[in-house]
Amino acid sequence: MNNSIRRTTAALAATAALTVSIIGCTPEGSDAPADPDAPTVMIQVPTMDNSYWADVIKGAEAAAEELGINSDVQVYGQSIDTQLSQIQQAGSKGVDMAMVFAQDQASSPTLIQAATDQGIYVTNVFSNQPWSTPREADYDDHYVGYFLPDNVQDSYNMATSVLDQIGGEGEVLHITGTPGNTTSDERQLGVDRALEEFPGVELVGRESGGESRVDTQPVIEDLLTAHPDVKAVICHNDDSAIAVINALRERGMSEVKVGGIDAIEEFLDDMSAGGNAAATVAIHGAWFGGYNVVRLYDAFEGEKYSASESMMFQDSLTIDTGDAAGEYQSVVYDADPLPFDWSAMSRAVSGDDWDTQVPLLPIEPEDYWGRIDQPAPSGYALPDDLATELADGSVESTGATYLEHAASNPLGSVIALTRAGESSLGQK
Repeated sequence: MNNSIRRTTAALAATAALTVSIIGCTPEGSDAPADPDAPTVMIQVPTMDNSYWADVIKGAEAAAEELGINSDVQVYGQSIDTQLSQIQQAGSKGVDMAMVFAQDQASSPTLIQAATDQGIYVTNVFSNQPWSTPREADYDDHYVGYFLPDNVQDSYNMATSVLDQIGGEGEVLHITGTPGNTTSDERQLGVDRALEEFPGVELVGRESGGESRVDTQPVIEDLLTAHPDVKAVICHNDDSAIAVINALRERGMSEVKVGGIDAIEEFLDDMSAGGNAAATVAIHGAWFGGYNVVRLYDAFEGEKYSASESMMFQDSLTIDTGDAAGEYQSVVYDADPLPFDWSAMSRAVSGDDWDTQVPLLPIEPEDYWGRIDQPAPSGYALPDDLATELADGSVESTGATYLEHAASNPLGSVIALTRAGESSLGQK
């Protein structure tokens, strides 16, 4: 059995096992914790129709196990009402911490407030209402952090690589994400910035693919029928990109380049084999899930974080060569256990020697929300501690500290094989 088949078989088995676990739970959540005396972290994901979320769960559960805490996986089916209901019931189920992925910007304050009102420590990932920060007084220091990759920079890097690979000329399609989601807005902005740098490229179609291959399939079929001469298709994520690749194969369009984000195994397999897959952004789902659990655990154990640490970008990298794709699979997907040391990430466990392994950098709110044209509301003022740290240079010093504490990044060998030779944060 070759590596590709073995990886696919293992992934299907893991997904099947997780599906059985979820189906076997009560409608409101999963079974009782294995150790009722240990704290419990809820891991909320929007869907299992996207391979990235399985990676997030894998890392989160691995970190929880190493730290001796229970994990409770919740899938809310991209329903805002279901997501809120799960959080509202979390306290009565003994949940102490929660990693959430707010379905859209507008719902995030209500979701976070519902958790913090119950004394639950919470992190939020990917989508947050503009100018709602973790340092708001109403959250009582229980909104531990808002984390995400720099979606604008990442999508720009990926799209630039794809457009460069088609020689900077030709018709291009763009499959976007979920309307109203911060991540979708940011990734579209990054693609637009890349398109501006290639005057020989014409964007001839742009439609939402709903972030999944199921929803993307009919969309790309219609777009390819209307635009049979496209040279590239840039996608919001790899799950949509797989639907695009399947459609291109059926039509014998082997020369069309496809870009995505997430670095899921199927996409990397196609890149390694010299298929349509041209570039993807590795945002390290397993690391991301595990790091959020570590941050929650540390807060639960009494570790304090500054305002500058409350909103942070994680590092990522654009994988755009077959060699880099194969190396990432070897370093991350074929590794058992995962190549991340969760205890080393934890301040509660490792003290001053904490090591995030993948770098993070603080987000400056004005720059972050300003770039997607979200000015501060009239009369709004940042929380005092965050405003003070922005004014006195603490954000810059915090960034330098975090780069120093990313001491053992296991992805260096992958970075060296990409076209750029560096990560999104400039790491080599």
